[in-house]
Amino acid sequence: MTTDNAGYTPFHLAIGSEVLIEIEALKLRIKCALVGFETSRYIIIRLSDRDLVGNFRSEHIKSGQMIVRYLYQGAVYGFRAELLNVVATPARIFFLSYPSKIEEYVMVGRNRFDCVLPAGTMLDNDIVDMVIIDISDEGCQCVIKAGAGKNSVYDHMQVNKVLDIRVQFPGKDGTYRLPGRVRNLSKGEDKITLGVKFEGLAPAASERIKEFIALVSSARK
Repeated sequence: MTTDNAGYTPFHLAIGSEVLIEIEALKLRIKCALVGFETSRYIIIRLSDRDLVGNFRSEHIKSGQMIVRYLYQGAVYGFRAELLNVVATPARIFFLSYPSKIEEYVMVGRNRFDCVLPAGTMLDNDIVDMVIIDISDEGCQCVIKAGAGKNSVYDHMQVNKVLDIRVQFPGKDGTYRLPGRVRNLSKGEDKITLGVKFEGLAPAASERIKEFIALVSSARK
């Protein structure tokens, strides 16, 4: 669904609403909050102090377009925006162009099942612990704690990064390898949330995921 209007596009967002912005030139997605707007002129987004790897005033940021996405009544909406101005202090603020067109993103055939599966991956020769919080036969969502001593995780975890996730499923001996690629990314104050799409999944791992999903599904009935 697309919404077009001459000078006015309602975008359903209230002050404080969470949005996800994608900086295309940096292949980076970060979670932000809407802190203000003036209809038909601009919207104001506040970033976390720990987000944006590198120079906050990078030319890639100032000259490139961004994609803004948000959740409203169970559907995902999004629009393209240009960066109008950057404020670095006392808070990191983006002034973005007001949307002229808003699109609804339809999620097709993707059943995800909530879970809590301890897992891990290698990052610069170190094992990074994570938790898989939902899973499907196509991918999973993981959370990594990123407190003291784990700042390098913020620097190295980016969209399109290839990960080799290792997980042990309940009732099974040994670990299973879940190779995949980061498709979306949200960096918070103390954690990183990753959406991973599986690539090159071995038949044994694929079969085990299906068995686990069947187990979770039957437990909900």
